Amino acid sequence: MALAQVGLGSIFQVGAASTQVVYTVGSAQTAYIRSIELCSLDSTNTLNAQIHIVPTTGGGAIGTASSITRLARLGISTEDTYFFENAYPITLNNNGDSVLIYNESETEALNVLVLGDREA
Repeated sequence: MALAQVGLGSIFQVGAASTQVVYTVGSAQTAYIRSIELCSLDSTNTLNAQIHIVPTTGGGAIGTASSITRLARLGISTEDTYFFENAYPITLNNNGDSVLIYNESETEALNVLVLGDREA
């Protein structure tokens, strides 16, 4: 198993009151999610966000975030950054397995960066 050593992508902005796919496993690849960085852009209120690890629904189609797929619900202080780090990487190995972020804020966006690697 050789790792690509290219990272998992760039920063995504999750709009107010929306859910955004921030990483999806490609065809015939396994991804290792080491951490997820979430940065609140709200300057007045604590921003609540949810991290979902969503399995594919078959054929590479992205599943839906639900209470069953929720890994964490975080309250991020005003204009602060939260580092969600695991002792051991989360392994996603099916085409279409995804990481989704739900931004509960009604007014402000959230920036997200998924860190890890994938097989070459």
